[in-house]
Amino acid sequence: MKRLTFPKSLEPVFSALAKVLVPAQDDLILEGFEAHFFFNFGRIFNELPPIFRWGFIWGIRFFDWFPVLFGFGLNRFSHLSFESAKKYVDAWANGRLGVCREFFKTLKAMVILVYFSEPKVWEVIGYAPENHLKERIEMRKKILSGGEEKVHWPHEEETNA
Repeated sequence: MKRLTFPKSLEPVFSALAKVLVPAQDDLILEGFEAHFFFNFGRIFNELPPIFRWGFIWGIRFFDWFPVLFGFGLNRFSHLSFESAKKYVDAWANGRLGVCREFFKTLKAMVILVYFSEPKVWEVIGYAPENHLKERIEMRKKILSGGEEKVHWPHEEETNA
């Protein structure tokens, strides 16, 4: 059986969605970012179970074609203007149908995850994972060696008082 991969025909949908969900940064130059974005999206997509992949593809296709039902004319989401796309995204995020809201949460989470896993974006927002990782590793070693570091849980303080 052939493995289902992320279809190239859905790339314009994610490109348009990323433009709506992620705030523009003036000092962020992302040459070749879209290719990296779609590659990483495909990697995440390929980790999903096959039945989820099928459902996800159909959900994305519905998301792209449903502006007709939301009163945006005979346009697909990937062809809407920026303002119309923002209104459409808000309609999905705050709509009455729980299925649509939950699907959109998943879609949004995946777009944000892929976008903020780009090292060029880290530089612009001031995120330095190396320092954070070193700090976490040192703290873990201290805890495992029986050092002074102790994890305090909020409920422990309430019961001890």
